[in-house]
Amino acid sequence: MENKTLTHYLQQNVEQLEVLFLNCGGIVKRKITVGGDYKTDIFISYADNMVDRQLLQEHVIQNLVKLAQLPAEKQFAYIKDHALESADIKEQYTFDAITQAIMSGDVALLIDGFDKALIISLRSYPNRGIAAVETEVTVRGAKDSFTEVAAFNKVLIRRRIKDTHLKMESLQVGTRSRTDITVTYMDGIAQQPMVQELKKRISSFTIDGIFDIGMLEQLIESEWYSPFPQFQSTERPDKTASALLEGRIAILVDNSPMALLLPATLNSFFQASDDYYNRRGIVAFIRVLRYLAAFLSFCLPGLYVAVTNYQPELVPTSLALSFAAARQGVPFSILLEMIIMLISFELLTEAGIRLPSPMGNTIGIVGGLIIGDAAVNANLASPMAVIIVAATAIASFTIPNETFSSAFRLIKYPVLLFSVFLGLYGFVIGVMLVLIHLADLKSFGIPYLSPYVAADLETSGSSGDTIRKKPIFWLIYRPIYADPGQKRRLSGYRKENMK
Repeated sequence: MENKTLTHYLQQNVEQLEVLFLNCGGIVKRKITVGGDYKTDIFISYADNMVDRQLLQEHVIQNLVKLAQLPAEKQFAYIKDHALESADIKEQYTFDAITQAIMSGDVALLIDGFDKALIISLRSYPNRGIAAVETEVTVRGAKDSFTEVAAFNKVLIRRRIKDTHLKMESLQVGTRSRTDITVTYMDGIAQQPMVQELKKRISSFTIDGIFDIGMLEQLIESEWYSPFPQFQSTERPDKTASALLEGRIAILVDNSPMALLLPATLNSFFQASDDYYNRRGIVAFIRVLRYLAAFLSFCLPGLYVAVTNYQPELVPTSLALSFAAARQGVPFSILLEMIIMLISFELLTEAGIRLPSPMGNTIGIVGGLIIGDAAVNANLASPMAVIIVAATAIASFTIPNETFSSAFRLIKYPVLLFSVFLGLYGFVIGVMLVLIHLADLKSFGIPYLSPYVAADLETSGSSGDTIRKKPIFWLIYRPIYADPGQKRRLSGYRKENMK
């Protein structure tokens, strides 16, 4: 029924819309007569609180009412050209397109005697405005972040890239939600096969609704079984713009304050926005800390258990005796002790996230101190176990990307189990399995461990922006995922000219 086309009779069109919008609260409908000697009826409909009422009243309603005379013919074109003061006007011919426009915040205008409608864009969405970054805080650099309105997010990107090669292709996903999705890329820099593959994946499924970018990510990722994300999520427009200039693709989803960047590599998750605004020496030092912290975040509990249970000779005698003395009186095995402490910390973390910010911070700090101290005093856990769990938690929080950090929080449990049953040998097996899995992962054809593996480091340019970050004037080439014909991003610069 919704795919029916309009008729030349306004009353029939209005009745059809009444059926479609039956029991749909908030839909405003108004019928007016204009035109002097050649009068005609006009029907206006829109969703309340989704349009700018002042613009609607001043530039549409008043102009229509003031129409003193309509021509005998071509009234549709006359009203469109002389009565509507809006640059964004479209013509639609089906009820499906009209209802979709109304529910999206546009104004529909139907004229008696014509089998088409005018769609006027006067959208005014409720929104929280451009807020400061919350999850990817940096000392230097821009502080603005994406919002839930995709139109605003496009503007934030266009402010940074004023180039006609910046393409934003709109798609719709969801038979019920009709969610707007924008595929953003730099034409000529991004690889077109990758762009086409992304659009193919988005159009390959049918679902009722998409309400966040995380839902779309799960639907289009290939290695769904992996705990490691194959897309990089960010709320920063500057990081998104930088990724686009490197040849990556960004996905914007209406109602989501995040962007998805692809392809994603292990190296990209350790890069923060202010790495490119600070001195290279401190950036290199911080990146080494991030890689070390990522290793400790999933290896430290397993390594502690393996050494304590099976290979105490690997540590100095005094330290081994200290470990043994700390565990005196603890009734649980070292595995159960570590599991209890790790799960307790996960519970505190989850509670801190779900509670309001002031209460969440209090729970995280006070709860951790009280529970840790009480567990040690009650001989439920050794002080060393508390230190290991705390160090693991601190290490996981130093990783710049929260989704990537969550993967390490998960894989530390299998590594711990390998270490409990096989000692240091099991620990090595667990770490090797993680590395093998990472080496097998690909994100849209790009190896996950690129540029450390499977990349021509002489021409890809990625070798200068890994753990060791070269000065910006030495980052001449784009990463491996850029179009082969557009590798160079810096030319004509000579450091000796700066002297």
